[in-house]
Amino acid sequence: MIRTRNVIGCLIAVSLLSGCMAYSEVPPAKKYEIGGVFRVEPATLWSAQKNGNSENWTVNGFGLDGITFITNVADGKPVAPTTQDDKAPTFRADMNASDVVDLYEAVLASRGFSQVETRNLRPYTISGNDAFRFDYSGFDGIGLAKRGTVIGLIDAEKGLNLVIYEGASEHYYDASLADAEKVLASLEKI
Repeated sequence: MIRTRNVIGCLIAVSLLSGCMAYSEVPPAKKYEIGGVFRVEPATLWSAQKNGNSENWTVNGFGLDGITFITNVADGKPVAPTTQDDKAPTFRADMNASDVVDLYEAVLASRGFSQVETRNLRPYTISGNDAFRFDYSGFDGIGLAKRGTVIGLIDAEKGLNLVIYEGASEHYYDASLADAEKVLASLEKI
């Protein structure tokens, strides 16, 4: 009897919590538009969640692996919302690729990351447009080792646009890397 009540209680709690977040499927082999800036074509099924100007995709679960698309960050606006927006790292239209690397380090710090290392800043091209790419590693707010790669595009009209693949260093980063790289390789500017 007690066990049945516990199971029912857990089911109700899960139902209430899942009602707070809207998830959708991103089917493979179909072109998908992101924020009016990018078009991608995933090769495998992803789960997605939208939040303002960002969209997050995952294969194995949010927090384990994922691709985050942040689009249309205007001059003077925060890259990612924090609990204290006045201290949120903000984009400036006069930033270059190196400045955005520093900005993203600040974003990670605002998310509770520690021991962040960025490396391998290099040119990248999206639909003939100059972009850039860099890699990072660090420990998230609960101490989980993470690795990531960021593709950035600064557009005069649409501001800063980032595509970030991040995963737990142990297993998940490498496990989903091939699927993520297919999405990144399909990246087109609209």
